[in-house]
Amino acid sequence: MPLDNPQIDPVLAAELLIRRLCRPIASVPGNCVAVAETETPFGGDDWFWTDDNAKVLEFLARPEIWERYCRYSEGILNFLRLMCRGPLIYRRVGAPRLLQVGQENTTTSYYHSLMHLRADLPHGVVIAGLRFHDNRTADDVVFTANAVAFTYHRRRFTVTVEQAIDDVESTLDGDTLTLRHSGDIWFKPYLRPLRLGRLTYVYTVKSQAMTIGVEVVLELDPRIEVRDVALTIGQDHLSRNPVERHYGSVVTDTNGAARLSAGRPGRRRVAAAGTSYYGIVQNEIAGFAGAIHSAPRDPGALAALEILVRKSEHLHFVRARYRFDGPHRGSRLAAAEDKLLTSGGFYQRVADYARLMRDPAALNPVPGTACDVSVSYDYGAEINAFASCFAVLSGRDPSHAVELRALCDTYLDFYFALFIDAHRQQLNAVFCRQLAFVMLAAATMYRVTGEPAYRDRLAQLCEVMLDFEKQFEDIAGGAASGFLMGVHSSRIVFVDCHSAALLALAVAAGILSDPRLPEAIDRGLSAYCLETARIEWFSPPGLHKFDVVGVNWIDDGGARHINNAFWNFHVGLTLRFFAVLRKSPNPALQAVAAKHRDRIELFERLMRRQLDRSVTRYDDSVEIRCSILSAETNSETQPWVMLGLLEAAA
Repeated sequence: MPLDNPQIDPVLAAELLIRRLCRPIASVPGNCVAVAETETPFGGDDWFWTDDNAKVLEFLARPEIWERYCRYSEGILNFLRLMCRGPLIYRRVGAPRLLQVGQENTTTSYYHSLMHLRADLPHGVVIAGLRFHDNRTADDVVFTANAVAFTYHRRRFTVTVEQAIDDVESTLDGDTLTLRHSGDIWFKPYLRPLRLGRLTYVYTVKSQAMTIGVEVVLELDPRIEVRDVALTIGQDHLSRNPVERHYGSVVTDTNGAARLSAGRPGRRRVAAAGTSYYGIVQNEIAGFAGAIHSAPRDPGALAALEILVRKSEHLHFVRARYRFDGPHRGSRLAAAEDKLLTSGGFYQRVADYARLMRDPAALNPVPGTACDVSVSYDYGAEINAFASCFAVLSGRDPSHAVELRALCDTYLDFYFALFIDAHRQQLNAVFCRQLAFVMLAAATMYRVTGEPAYRDRLAQLCEVMLDFEKQFEDIAGGAASGFLMGVHSSRIVFVDCHSAALLALAVAAGILSDPRLPEAIDRGLSAYCLETARIEWFSPPGLHKFDVVGVNWIDDGGARHINNAFWNFHVGLTLRFFAVLRKSPNPALQAVAAKHRDRIELFERLMRRQLDRSVTRYDDSVEIRCSILSAETNSETQPWVMLGLLEAAA
């Protein structure tokens, strides 16, 4: 029998989300709202995550909650619709923000709504990266390593830009940041140096846009004539940053689409005449792969991409080379690109990104915000939200349910085309936790409609999920397994990924007669363990000791590890899995639940005690904080914990 749950009224938990985190989206007409990441902007950031709003929507779509909050649910659903553009489900939006946050020697630091920037203009360096509230923040691109080349009296000269800088300026004017460095370019054809002209680089950032404008201008000296001038826009240090974001390929829209892998060490120059888009991309799980997208403003001037590889399969720099043929004297030569950073995407769809870079409306679907167009981490969470809303509306509002079914079907199709087909081709695409929520969506659609097509898709998704299982022996020599975050990379077992995978397999086992599913769940249950964890906390600073549930696993090198559920969103997913397992109609799963009953009850008791110590009660609502030590909840923790508790109470 299940243990008693913490006494948390789901309506009071929903009230917390609606009263304290749910906000109208500025400048969007009609009923459009979204749940903010936190009630108090974290570090001043007001962010709205698409997948978190989908998780909130799944919670609000519970039959016992829907009627009370249907207007807010519809508003959140409208936000999700705005963030769905073709196959892309954009990741998040942020309230406009642009400010200087630091100065150290010659380097000035800035915060944008969703980016960080550092400018060391005297050395010709501008660094940019997407910002997060955890260790995913990185220096995604370093703009530097530029040169100007030309012919003078039949001799070819190349001068490094950075060594010539003699004047810099940074201007933060309202919603626009402008960074400039300039310098006279000198060369020495004979004994005496000659002045080529004045070279200027300008970088422009706006608070409500994610693009970075880069322009290079050479004002040639009228006293000499040169020929065949080349200017560059460079991206350097592409495989050197704290989170090991190594870029491995360049894609272009030349001849439809082309992809160049970094390959062996060396220098090469790739013809790029007429290229209107090129991307520098990371070979990683689709939802985590970084990219630097570039749209030349004058593709006709782009001649080539210069590439340097120092370590096999790792790009070191990629430099766009703009060529101005023929003689020039006293003229003004200019090249410019618009840049965009993403940390997840379908980069094989080159034409989509080429169009995106030239469509301001698509880059900014929610007016009044900055939009991170990286694909959603939990791409499956949105599909599951559409399915959950369809399920609750199918008997209440059939016409609306038809539209939601079409939306769910569309993104199921995209998921199979972009994730599952890529996985079958041995490409690095699927994130285990994301896949679990696509499985839940397919199961919900089958349960409501009874149509075999959804059952067939669920079976196919199970096949893929089983690829994520890593089997090993537990400490007693028994069969155990952990579900990896990724198959080809990120081969790590986290509690959330493991529990989400087992939850999805348990739901599927109630529909499919596949003996492999109970067997995998049996092994997966053996991975759960108890750990006395040391938690280093920041406010107040210090070390804390907690007894927590975790999963133990053995890596590819044979070393044993434990990942624990200190954070309560792990607890929510794990409780949900245990509840579904216990209630499964599948006799084989009932036998598995009985086999592990004592251990499951021990884990549940500890996790529920953890939740008890993480609850803040108000007169009108209940808050489930992110952890025992946390001051507040967030847009992922509150719905996932409540879904776990509601499943257990059903």
